[in-house]
Amino acid sequence: MLRLHQHVARQLTVMIIVLICIFGTASFFICKQMEMDRYENLLKTTLNVIKTSIVHESNIGEYIKAVGKSSDMRVTLISDDGIVLADSMTDADMMENHNNRAEIMRSRSQEYGVAVRYSNTLNEDFLNVASKVQIGGTFYFVRVTTPLNLVMKSFYIIWTSIVVIFTFVLFISFFWINKFSKNIRNEVLKLNGAFNALADKEYKREFHFGFAKEFAELGIYLNKLAKRLEKRAKQKRKYTAKIRLLSRQKSDIISAISHEFKNPIASVIGYAQTLNEDENIDIKIRKKFLEKILKNSQKISDMIDRLSLAVKLESGDLPYQISEFDFHELVQDIVSSFCAAEPSRVIIYEGEKTVVNADAQMMEIAVSNLISNALKYSEESVHVKLKDGVFSVIDSGIGIAPDEISKITDKFYRVEGRSWDNSLGLGLTFVSYILKMHGFELVIESTPNHGSVFSFDLICKKPVEHKNG
Repeated sequence: MLRLHQHVARQLTVMIIVLICIFGTASFFICKQMEMDRYENLLKTTLNVIKTSIVHESNIGEYIKAVGKSSDMRVTLISDDGIVLADSMTDADMMENHNNRAEIMRSRSQEYGVAVRYSNTLNEDFLNVASKVQIGGTFYFVRVTTPLNLVMKSFYIIWTSIVVIFTFVLFISFFWINKFSKNIRNEVLKLNGAFNALADKEYKREFHFGFAKEFAELGIYLNKLAKRLEKRAKQKRKYTAKIRLLSRQKSDIISAISHEFKNPIASVIGYAQTLNEDENIDIKIRKKFLEKILKNSQKISDMIDRLSLAVKLESGDLPYQISEFDFHELVQDIVSSFCAAEPSRVIIYEGEKTVVNADAQMMEIAVSNLISNALKYSEESVHVKLKDGVFSVIDSGIGIAPDEISKITDKFYRVEGRSWDNSLGLGLTFVSYILKMHGFELVIESTPNHGSVFSFDLICKKPVEHKNG
């Protein structure tokens, strides 16, 4: 199968050859006829001169010979009955009667009689032109002839020139066709390169075509296509990254559940197995074991509740009720609960009345998780503040590395060697979700080995759309 540029070159070559053949054939016959007409007109002009001059000549025979010699034409004088009276090339007495010659017959009814015929006297084809002339009251015929080979010789000179021109045009055409074919081939090669680049995902390459407007438009379309493919590739990479993240999060969930549920479940099984195997166990030990079973079961139940809460928060399915309340009273109650539950820990609270519009239950979860997180990662006292509408939890714990701050609110996020989680790594995730629901923003400031500050502004809040309540 031929390539595009080869098809174009072949079609153009055939078309040019056919056109040259048509024009060559037509020009052959046209030029031949034009040359015949030219010589015929030349003979008629000569004949008119002879007709004008012969009436004044006393020796017509000598005049005929002189004219024929000077013009390189054969001149013949013929009587009205066809007898040759004088001829510039042959003895008139030896010539046949010309009354039946075509040019003589035609000149009787026309101004000029024209005929091309073979001369038996000279054994050659001649172009003959005859006309009637009156000399001294008697009608005669004057005929002027020229060899047909002389006409054809002149025609062939002209035709050869035309052939040379056609040949030159043909070579120029072949050169132009070859160049045109190469240009198309180069553009097609560029297109192949562009498609290969797109296939190899080289979307940042620029494609330029300049041979023809159609190729230039193709280049524009290919550049647009490359940009679209690059955009889709980015989207695909983001989607793939998202899928990988989800897969990793699922693995983290399984890992977190396995890790966090393993110890309490093992304790429940161990204590239950001991109680089941020893029916005579001391009543105090039995009570202690039952308390351990109850405590670990409650821990498992709490972790399940946290997982359920995380799913509902993330999907927006958790209903909430906005109401007006004093945030200061809420924090006081939470701090009091932590002090009762953790009598060995010091929690210092400084606050002032701050009225907010929020879901009290959810804000309680957020505050409780922040205080719990501070107690978990700090052995010293924890400071809780509510001043000028800004709530803060300050600890002097292990702190957070700068590159970890933006990640610790991610669900199930863990750091090698320790974890910023509150059972399953969901504590700060809950805080982040709840604050965003209310238009608040969690601000984290931390220095490794010096402590952290978790805060949010209750006054400067972003507008949010409440779907529930």
